Amino acid sequence: MDQPRKTSLQGLRILVAEDESLIAFDLETTLDHFGCEVVGPVGRIEDVVRLARAGNLDGALLDVNLRGSQIFSVLPELLDLGLKVVLTSGYDDATLYPDAYRALPRLSKPFDERRLRQACEKHFLA
Repeated sequence: MDQPRKTSLQGLRILVAEDESLIAFDLETTLDHFGCEVVGPVGRIEDVVRLARAGNLDGALLDVNLRGSQIFSVLPELLDLGLKVVLTSGYDDATLYPDAYRALPRLSKPFDERRLRQACEKHFLA
C-alpha cells in the first residue's frame, strides 16, 4: 500500500462533523491522504462541542445540518474557542445561512479533492 504523501497539512488535527456515513468515510480517507489526523467523524452537535472544548484541534469541517440540528446554534461557542471552521453543505447558497455566518468559509457537497485541499490549506494553516 502506498504511503500518504507529505503535505503542508501533515499532522493537522481536523474535526469532521458529518452525519452521512459515506460522506464521512470519504472525508476521513481524503484527509488521511493529505496527512491530517481526523478527529471523529461525529454526527451530533453535542459531540462537536465536546471535542472542541477538549481543544488541540487545528480546524473543523462542519456539516451545517447534523441529524436535523443546525450547527449555527453552537457556532458562537466554537468560534469563541478559536476553532477554525469550514462549513459544509449540500447547498452552496450563503443566503440560507444566518447573516452572522455568511462570510465563513464553506464547501459544497459533493467534495472535490482539490477544492477540499485548498480550503484546508487556506483556512487551517492561517
